[in-house]
Amino acid sequence: MRTIHLLTTAIAGLMLISCAGGSKPLDERTMHTVDLACDETFRPIIGQELRAFQAKYTDAILDTTFLPETDALNLLLKDSVTMAIATRPFTEKEKKFILDKYRLVAQCQPFAYDAIALIVNPQNPDTLLSVNELRKIVTGKLTRWSDIQHATTKGNIEVVFDDENSSTVRYIRDSICGGAALKGNLKTAHSSRNVIDYVRHSRNAIGIIGVDWIRNIKDSTNLTFDQSVRVMSLSNSAVTEPDNCFQPVQYYIATADYPLIRQLYILSTNPYTDTYNHNFYFYLTDTEGQLIITKSSQLLPIVPVQVKQVDVND
Repeated sequence: MRTIHLLTTAIAGLMLISCAGGSKPLDERTMHTVDLACDETFRPIIGQELRAFQAKYTDAILDTTFLPETDALNLLLKDSVTMAIATRPFTEKEKKFILDKYRLVAQCQPFAYDAIALIVNPQNPDTLLSVNELRKIVTGKLTRWSDIQHATTKGNIEVVFDDENSSTVRYIRDSICGGAALKGNLKTAHSSRNVIDYVRHSRNAIGIIGVDWIRNIKDSTNLTFDQSVRVMSLSNSAVTEPDNCFQPVQYYIATADYPLIRQLYILSTNPYTDTYNHNFYFYLTDTEGQLIITKSSQLLPIVPVQVKQVDVND
């Protein structure tokens, strides 16, 4: 059996960006506080990053809110927080708004690649799906399991998202459906954990969530998933076959064989260079933060990777 491992290579040094106002005196709490609004989709990996950061900076104060992406970005635009984790960068309009209203420079950088995972009930044998079939399902054009190629399950398809304002919904609507309205038998469970629980108890459901929520924490190779659900394999081809369908593991994210991939960004309006907010902003793209992504998530780091094949005896 061949096992595929991903190893990070050397990371280029980062130049710290100094911003207007960086030399202004700060009170101790402001200097030590990491105030962050994070898309709930990324609670598992960002939680690990924050814990590791606090272990390094023991006097850091973590003020983190996990909520749907739209709400997280709104907090940033209202200047209620100075950092956010999202799956898109600032728009030019948002940059101008922040500069005009707050006299702050909006900064943004990518730090990982994420995949959207489709999960089904452990009793559901049907795990092959094409992107075109997914598009038809979430726009209401394909409603029954019997309409899916190779499927043997009977009955209507239920689609379960985490939240109507989540990055997951936006990705499916904008990137998969070209901006078309989502229709059909769609539900929102109000959190990624609730999506998993719903699918566990609903044989006809397809859950759509960020892949890191179903990582198998007992598997250091990041090649398997939470055994309480089944993870679908997706294909970009019109005809789905086992050899052209791929699961959202790190390797197939790296090769882009898995089709539902997006980039993950940290956005900041923090004007100070001598704060833990500033440190955390760069921590995610520096060696320590990238190694956590590599070893402790199903996400792919942005640093170059080497793919090694290792023979393992059964």
